[in-house]
Amino acid sequence: MTIPVYVVTGFLYSGKTTFLNSLLNQPDRREIKTLLLQFETGEEAFQRHLRNCNNKSFSKKDLEKQPEQVIQGIYACMKEWKPDEIWIEWNGMVSFSRLQELLLGPPLCGSCKIQKAIHIAEAVNLEEMLGRTGSALPEQIANSDVVILRTPQSGGGTAAYQQMRRTIKILNPGVATYRLRGMEFRNLHKWVFRETGPKISSFFLALLCVAALYLLVKPVFSQMPISINTIINVFLGIILQAIPFLLLGVLLSSFIQIFIPKAWIEKWFPKSLAGGITIAILGGFCLPVCDCASIPIFKSLVKKGIPLPAAITFLLAAPVINPVVILSTYYAFGGDLIIVAQRICMGITASIIIGLSFAVRSSKGRVLPAGRFDGLMCSCGCYQDMDSMTGPGNKIDLFFRHAQAEFFDVGKYLMLGSFVASVFQALGTGLSGGIQSEAGTAVSMVIMMGMAFILSLCSSSDAVIARSFSTQFPMAAIMSFLVFGPMMDIKNMMMLSSGFSKRFIGRLVFTSFAVCFTVVYLFYQIGGR
Repeated sequence: MTIPVYVVTGFLYSGKTTFLNSLLNQPDRREIKTLLLQFETGEEAFQRHLRNCNNKSFSKKDLEKQPEQVIQGIYACMKEWKPDEIWIEWNGMVSFSRLQELLLGPPLCGSCKIQKAIHIAEAVNLEEMLGRTGSALPEQIANSDVVILRTPQSGGGTAAYQQMRRTIKILNPGVATYRLRGMEFRNLHKWVFRETGPKISSFFLALLCVAALYLLVKPVFSQMPISINTIINVFLGIILQAIPFLLLGVLLSSFIQIFIPKAWIEKWFPKSLAGGITIAILGGFCLPVCDCASIPIFKSLVKKGIPLPAAITFLLAAPVINPVVILSTYYAFGGDLIIVAQRICMGITASIIIGLSFAVRSSKGRVLPAGRFDGLMCSCGCYQDMDSMTGPGNKIDLFFRHAQAEFFDVGKYLMLGSFVASVFQALGTGLSGGIQSEAGTAVSMVIMMGMAFILSLCSSSDAVIARSFSTQFPMAAIMSFLVFGPMMDIKNMMMLSSGFSKRFIGRLVFTSFAVCFTVVYLFYQIGGR
């Protein structure tokens, strides 16, 4: 007979033992023979009021250094006590996969099975814990069936509860989340043992919502000059162009995070500012990534300790000077090598100046918000249990887990930004034809840079659009479109907001606009064609 196992997880002092004291000592459990296995000892001890419950404790040191003895100890307790249920109070600093390894190996395999996992946390402190305690805590939440968030009994904590509930839904979309005020476990039994139906994928749920919304608003839009079909077609066009490059960027980002140690980067990356920026330019030139792909890579570089000026130079240069963009520009302008060279040179010049501006005047405050939780990672960009991993298999598994988490984390901002851009494109199709170049070079450049920001075109195909404006605008305006657009637009700004502070993003957008405008304007005023 397979014995059901119930696991209670959570960080130290989250209230796990209090939870177990309340649940396992309820009168209606008198006939259920229970074995409690504790892998963490806090201030409160387990109090056994019923004779049908027995408990056994194991230290974290035993778990790490003598796992075989721990397994044998669990098996001996099961043979001696013959429980109907097993409850486990798991250590908050140990990954959930370690527990699975204990129960799935011999001799426990087949004799017990995890039935349900319950995670308990303080809502007010959970975000900081997620950002600072490594991958064990988010992994525990991701494997939970029930999450109980504690808030103060006297009131308050509603905002923290709502915020952390959204974070938990990102980690584990189908998990049941409950709010507990203080330590009053009145609905404890109902929460823990409630049967849950099959989980619906959040992606398909969002797809159904979009389809329903489309059916509702279609009659309204049909009475307006905007074609909803045009918006949908433009949106799908942007997404289909961006997703392959985003996937490439996420894979490269995950490779940097998992397989390249921070110590190696600190040892081999150039210490000088000039050397770092040179490597950034070479990397941007060699990697076939568009603006959508460069942002996840930029995020990983910053977290791995690459100097901010060099990382910014890569972020801004890569979408303008990479091989795919060079070829698309060459074909869009009928093989005009002068335009291709101008785009490369001005893109490199602008990106270097913007990077140097962050070296001359460092960014105030934090670029990455302190304590912010980032998928499976801690806020410093390192995995706490990386050193304990043996063999390439574990790292490959972590690589794909990280890529999946980052793809969906950044992808939602790409979707939102692409939708906003598609609306503006649909609105702008009738307006762009009426804009003429008589406004002057400077004004025309501002107009085209504004259009580049709003339209949010993929840098691998924006040259075709720019070429279509060449009869209406001077070449300076076209070049400003080609240089500034890949560096910063709506979708890029929203993707950056998934991991960077608002102050940093605001400064980067303003600096990019000012520098790109100045570089292109001066070049054509001096004598460029």
